[in-house]
Amino acid sequence: MSAVETRHALRKMDFATCAREALLRIESIFINRGNQDFAMDLISEFIFLEKTKDIDARKGYVPSAMNLVQEFQLVVALCEFFSRPGPDATRNAVFLSLFGAATTPVRSDVLVKLISTSVSASIAPLLCAAGTWMQQVGCTSVASTELAQSLVKDFVIFSKKTSEQLRQLPMVAPRFAANFMTAVADLYMNEAKGAIVCPPDMLLDVFTEWVSENQSLCLASQQPLSLPTGAIAMPVVTPLAGLIRWCVLAPIINQKGAYSKLHLAVLETLLQIPPPNGPPTALNAQHLAAIAVPLKNHARKLVADGVNPENDENFQASMERFAQAVQISLAAKCLYGSTPQLLCTLETLPANSLMEIVIKANKS
Repeated sequence: MSAVETRHALRKMDFATCAREALLRIESIFINRGNQDFAMDLISEFIFLEKTKDIDARKGYVPSAMNLVQEFQLVVALCEFFSRPGPDATRNAVFLSLFGAATTPVRSDVLVKLISTSVSASIAPLLCAAGTWMQQVGCTSVASTELAQSLVKDFVIFSKKTSEQLRQLPMVAPRFAANFMTAVADLYMNEAKGAIVCPPDMLLDVFTEWVSENQSLCLASQQPLSLPTGAIAMPVVTPLAGLIRWCVLAPIINQKGAYSKLHLAVLETLLQIPPPNGPPTALNAQHLAAIAVPLKNHARKLVADGVNPENDENFQASMERFAQAVQISLAAKCLYGSTPQLLCTLETLPANSLMEIVIKANKS
């Protein structure tokens, strides 16, 4: 069937039927390596009902004529489509084409509702595709962190108790769970995002449980990706640096005991990382070095209040956790980037006996 005939046939259908049929046509294009520009046109016109002739340059997106009923019908159609058996590479290609960086408001909204539904229903193939999407657009990108934020609202902030589906997420879709942790870790206790905000207690408990019970989970994103021919896998960022930042800053911000348990689980994860065949890929030295910034800022506040950071029990607890994480990362040979630069950064921090031992041992 020609492109003109395909469009003509789809325009005769009601939206729910049209969306299902369009998804099958799009899948066929990717399987047969057909015209991908045509596939993108089908997505725009028949999946998201975007009015391509009325591009709103001022707002930077293509307006959509989709109403809430059609949005619901589309989420159902997408759940059914991605639940079907088929090659992972094709499923991932379709998902990436549908959502890209999810730049339009309608696509972002559909994506959030789709993934929230998938977590609730434990739809593994769809969540696996979403995990691949997060890596390809970047786990700390605006699109990924907005999705993560919405899931936290749905399953943590607006919930009275942790849903069983969220607790079981690492078993259903480990890559998605790992990338979700990376995105969420970037949202909290991150001075670069503005005021340092602690994660909700329920979320902290869930992550602690995940990492404690599955010490390979943080590295799930490093498993080979199933991508369409010619696609390039983007660099992987694990949740380790973000979780280490939480644990290091906790004593000076929030002394809840769960952080101690999470810290232990993260250290055990680092110790269990197998020796890499090539260069290490688990933890970026630059990401660890960035933790020094909020520590130095806090030390300055202590000095301004007439307190010596070397005598402050909470600050020293943070420094000890930081020293432990650095030492085990170096001993496990899972750190990549400039170790000398990291050690130089650590030397600029207020004195701590354990940190001094770590710096001296690794400088030699």
